[in-house]
Amino acid sequence: MKPSKIKKVKGKVMWIDFPMFEAITLFGTVYSSDKKTIDRINSTDYISSVLESHETIHVKQAVSTKDSWFMFYLTYLWQWIKNLPLIFKGILMPYMFMEMELEAYCNQYDFNYCLQEKCDGWKLFSKLSLKDKWELAAQWNKESKEGGHFQYFVISTIKPYAETKK
Repeated sequence: MKPSKIKKVKGKVMWIDFPMFEAITLFGTVYSSDKKTIDRINSTDYISSVLESHETIHVKQAVSTKDSWFMFYLTYLWQWIKNLPLIFKGILMPYMFMEMELEAYCNQYDFNYCLQEKCDGWKLFSKLSLKDKWELAAQWNKESKEGGHFQYFVISTIKPYAETKK
């Protein structure tokens, strides 16, 4: 099914637990080892959690990549590969600084954002070079040790920085 045909994500319990990730979305289905999370997603006709909003943004990003799951996953994988040098700043940094993840983290609390026809705000973060991300990752490492939240860091630091790039 094309991403644009998915009006609401469905949830399924996955049999394996990935301790670093609460959920993963594959082809419009959210997989989590937490049955309560899945039950919540499946029990409503609206966005009922930040996690569901975050994962729905990924579905809408797939619409922005020519309405193709193949193009979405190819783009997603390419973003991760480009960020691999960030692994020296932390094991999760290549993932956290992917353009599509930055858009999802930036907007996950805005439940209306993920209801758009497509989400292509990730293109703003494409302006960031690897050097920019390296410096931002170093800054995030300091802030996270002081109890900072990544979503707030994206909104207050990364997004404004990206907006200044040409």
